[in-house]
Amino acid sequence: MWILTIFLINFVLASDAEKCTGLDGPKAYRCIQHLDEIHELSYSIDIYDKENNSKINKPCSEFKKCHEQLKCGVEDEFEDCDLKLAEKNSTCVKEWNPFPDPVPDDEKKSEEIQKEACKNFFGKDRCLEKELTENCGAEMWIQFKMHYLAMNEINEACELDESGNIPS
Repeated sequence: MWILTIFLINFVLASDAEKCTGLDGPKAYRCIQHLDEIHELSYSIDIYDKENNSKINKPCSEFKKCHEQLKCGVEDEFEDCDLKLAEKNSTCVKEWNPFPDPVPDDEKKSEEIQKEACKNFFGKDRCLEKELTENCGAEMWIQFKMHYLAMNEINEACELDESGNIPS
């Protein structure tokens, strides 16, 4: 599994770096919320039903307006780091999955899998912190951590403190 979800956006939605102006703060958060809404709707509606299909059009349209700006300024740094981590092929990176897919028709099993993922939100024994810091630098680790804590806040997958730990 590629370590940085933002790469999905990078590969699927190619950017023109010359006219790149990034988003930050609340605007970036709202853009990610549109993506999360699309994700949630994809599980809850039949997209082949024309009536339901219209429900997903608005968040798709809103995300389309902001996706280019969302990825500006981070692409090259994240891409370099991802390449370094892929080359290293560490067990920590390969096994990391903070947001596992739900098990169809088994909510209890899905909850158990997510609970385990929350315990290892940044890898077993927080191994991702070490991997990113050693291979990509402390600043990249900070950006990575902030990104995934923001994603967690949107997904509401885990109850974590600002450091990414499960509160006692």
